[in-house]
Amino acid sequence: MHRGGPINTVSSAADETPFEVELTDGSEPGQVVAHVRGELDAAGNPLLQQSLLRALRRAERLLTIDLSGVTFFGSAGVTALVWVSQHREAAGKRVCVVATSRIVTGPLELTGLLDRLDVQGMPTGSDAPGADPH
Repeated sequence: MHRGGPINTVSSAADETPFEVELTDGSEPGQVVAHVRGELDAAGNPLLQQSLLRALRRAERLLTIDLSGVTFFGSAGVTALVWVSQHREAAGKRVCVVATSRIVTGPLELTGLLDRLDVQGMPTGSDAPGADPH
């Protein structure tokens, strides 16, 4: 199996939500990483879900959804994460989310998904969810 290069890249159309999903092989055997960049809002939700399902199908045992390049994380992003993590094809596979900014962790915290999803890369200090900014 070829390691390290892009498997597939999906971009939204210019007149739609500006985001991109690039699939690569992960460092662990059977791992696929979906690198998501840009704005995740309702207009791009169907394409985002299709892209994450494609990644889930390609992953043999672990799907890592890397949201460190996301600049806006609306309800479409939340919905897509819940949808893919509960999809029937996720049975027997681990779905991990990399969230490195409050743009992503804030909505995950508000919806209670920080406790339900395997979230890694959480911001520390004043950027951490629930941190006192003073």
